Amino acid sequence: MFTDFGALLKNILHDYATFNWIMTGSDMFACEGTSAGVHNDGAWRAGVTHGGRWCDVFEVRDFLIQRCFIYLDPDYAGLDTARYPWFPRRAAIRPTDG
Repeated sequence: MFTDFGALLKNILHDYATFNWIMTGSDMFACEGTSAGVHNDGAWRAGVTHGGRWCDVFEVRDFLIQRCFIYLDPDYAGLDTARYPWFPRRAAIRPTDG
């Protein structure tokens, strides 16, 4: 995933100061965060485009991470708005019919 997805990114910056840590009191915890940067499809910033929000869920055993699940919206540039009527309409680059 990182090789394929990473090749689509020109740069990325995580906003470490606003990470939200969710602790369960057991061996699971999560971290929510936002990012900004430039994707091959265009620039994004959480709060401006719908891309840039993510959540990682960790399972820890014996003080070591056993599993990590990464949840993110791969439409970082915010071009996939046609299927979501609650997003503001923007001109999207689409292949022509025919």
